[in-house]
Amino acid sequence: MQPVDFTTLSAVVAEVRGRWVPARFEGVRQDDYQTVLLQLRTMKGSGWLVASCHPQAARLHFGEAPRGKGNRLPFATALYQSLSGRVLVECTQPAWERVVRLGFARRPDDAAELTLHLEIMGKYSNLVLTDREGSILALAHSVSAAQSRVRPLQIGESYQPPPPLVGPAPSLDESFAAWRDRLAVVGEPLAAALLRSYRGVSKVLVQQMLTEAHLPAARTDGLGEQEWLRVYRLWCAWLTCLRDAKFQPGTTRDGGYTVVGLNLERPERDLMRLLDRYYGTAVAGEALRNRRQRLAQVLRSALGKARKRLADFDRMAAGAQQAEEHKRRADLLMAHLSADEPGRREIVLADFETGAPVTIVLDPAKDLVANAQEYYRRHRKGRRATQTLAPLREQAAQEVAYLEQVSATVDLLDGPGDVDALAEVEEELREQGYLAREGRPATAQAPVEFHRFALPGGRVVLVGRNNRQNDRLTFEVAGADDLWFHAQEIPGSHVVLRVGSGAVPEPSEVQWAANLAAHFSQARGSAHVPVVYTGRRHVRKLKGGRPGLVTFQRERVTWGRPDELPGPPEG
Repeated sequence: MQPVDFTTLSAVVAEVRGRWVPARFEGVRQDDYQTVLLQLRTMKGSGWLVASCHPQAARLHFGEAPRGKGNRLPFATALYQSLSGRVLVECTQPAWERVVRLGFARRPDDAAELTLHLEIMGKYSNLVLTDREGSILALAHSVSAAQSRVRPLQIGESYQPPPPLVGPAPSLDESFAAWRDRLAVVGEPLAAALLRSYRGVSKVLVQQMLTEAHLPAARTDGLGEQEWLRVYRLWCAWLTCLRDAKFQPGTTRDGGYTVVGLNLERPERDLMRLLDRYYGTAVAGEALRNRRQRLAQVLRSALGKARKRLADFDRMAAGAQQAEEHKRRADLLMAHLSADEPGRREIVLADFETGAPVTIVLDPAKDLVANAQEYYRRHRKGRRATQTLAPLREQAAQEVAYLEQVSATVDLLDGPGDVDALAEVEEELREQGYLAREGRPATAQAPVEFHRFALPGGRVVLVGRNNRQNDRLTFEVAGADDLWFHAQEIPGSHVVLRVGSGAVPEPSEVQWAANLAAHFSQARGSAHVPVVYTGRRHVRKLKGGRPGLVTFQRERVTWGRPDELPGPPEG
């Protein structure tokens, strides 16, 4: 994720100062502990200013209006109480620092009485509200003296700004010769020399500059005169953008963004929309990865325990299966009571069916009748154990299958659009007792849409994204004449080819559906995956089974090709 640097922050400050000062504060929204959204209104309309101290995505920009009711955490509550009725009257940035100060007053022409400081410093980023005297009224993260002896931050204490950066400031007045001599003192990578020699220069900016100059890995001791000049011109162009506040935002060829036109792939007219889209996608992706990792850890632990229980039941069942052998030995002893001899420790008798010799261990203190009765007792005990273990083993086997299915689902939910589907998985695991409920019950959400694929012939294939969707797709949405697909004996999604009453799908349509069932399965990395399919009318939910587990009849088997899909999903 590309961090906000001084250059990006300068572009944002210039636009906020030009378009949103003055602006009346109308509300605040805080859905997590790192980010607040301030609703501001001018004569031309209202907007939401995003101020975040996220450790990887600290930033400032305007974004889209939030949806839903949202939350108001303690920091947002303090902001609302302090800023209500006030006006944003200034937006300033100390020279070459990644700090922004938003000043609020009672009237547009008044001096700022309250200041919201946004400090963008990686994992030490923070949001701090101070009064006119500099006392801290509220902050996103408190910093105790034990955490930092240099700069503690506590409510009621006096605010101290971050220590200023050291080193020379970049300047258009610096000549080419002086600039080059400063960088070429020692032989080192040019990127490292630029970062070491000047304030306000970021790794992203330097890399974009050197990529634009076609010198991404250049060293100061290996550059010719023309190469030095090429980099210097880009350096001066950057400083000119800052001086004139004329920025050139756009996406870059490496998937990031630029605000000064370096390494530009596609220009963007709206800087705020560019930043909102980039960080919205990046933060959502990071949150999705974190949630997936958390769920994967929970599932690994639960699956390990379930597999151990199943293995234990299998071992006990193997012992119980010896019951019939105990009965056979007891029957042999009862049929040969005449061969009884006191004190024998074993006897060899011919098997009733094969005539093969069978060695039977005896208790020398007992006669053959008593030994036979002991074997009959073991037989009865084994039969009772078998009857008791069968349902327990079946339950354990179903739990293993269910957890494998959920694990496969979590692995497949890897896109930004899968956040809601993953939330359904979390809620399902809470219902099944694998996750603890946190706080109040979650508000009911609208069902997440299935993946929908349109086939060349016009038919539609629907794919479930999680177990809840699999159940709903198979037993509520699919018609009796539709075709149902699933990877054979492999965890994966339920797939339904919509056919309709009396219609017969084309072989190519069956193949597309099989390809999708293979793709949305745990075996998607294989070239060919066995896929079963049958009419929806032949699919049944397991009695008392967990979500997503079914049984089916009259199935046929084909090979799915997970890399050959009819196109991207429509939903």
